[in-house]
Amino acid sequence: MFLDKFRNRYSFNFLSICGWIIFLLLCICFFPYIFEDELGFPIFLIFIIILSLNILFYLITFFIYVFEIVSWKRITNEKFLDNKYIKIIQYSGIIFAFLPIIMIVLLFVFDFFKDIIYNIQGID
Repeated sequence: MFLDKFRNRYSFNFLSICGWIIFLLLCICFFPYIFEDELGFPIFLIFIIILSLNILFYLITFFIYVFEIVSWKRITNEKFLDNKYIKIIQYSGIIFAFLPIIMIVLLFVFDFFKDIIYNIQGID
């Protein structure tokens, strides 16, 4: 996989851990209340807070990555790098780290297709 070359970096593992934190925040604070009609703005505010925390994690990950390049630091523990459970946790954490951005993109894509379908059907 194309992410295998990044698995031995501290920044990759930090972003993976941050992805799990974002996933837990979404599961605790966002997903239980998403279908409640009277909580429109508070849900939006919670999502914006989680998204801003996610962007902060991206910035910290970038600075860790730059520090790794400058100082030539990498994870060299082969037992850690070859563990399949660690690999699953890392990859799922990376997916979770991009989950808020994926949600925003899907929101715009679904809204775009809804408008196209409504225009075809002639519904206002």
